[in-house]
Amino acid sequence: MTISSRILFTQKEAAAYLGTTVGTLNTWRHYGKDKIPYVRWGNRIRYRKEDLDAWIEAQLVSPVHQ
Repeated sequence: MTISSRILFTQKEAAAYLGTTVGTLNTWRHYGKDKIPYVRWGNRIRYRKEDLDAWIEAQLVSPVHQ
């Protein structure tokens, strides 16, 4: 099973998908920055691909022509 075919990504997989680190995801989650929805059960954190994709789309900046 490839990372893109998974329903839920581990923190490591989500970080790789976003091109960041697990530490950055932990910081964002802890401080409420860059609110990416996540699933928690017990001490496990998982991310849904569609939530990661939506977050990526929300970061899109269109250039402003002067």
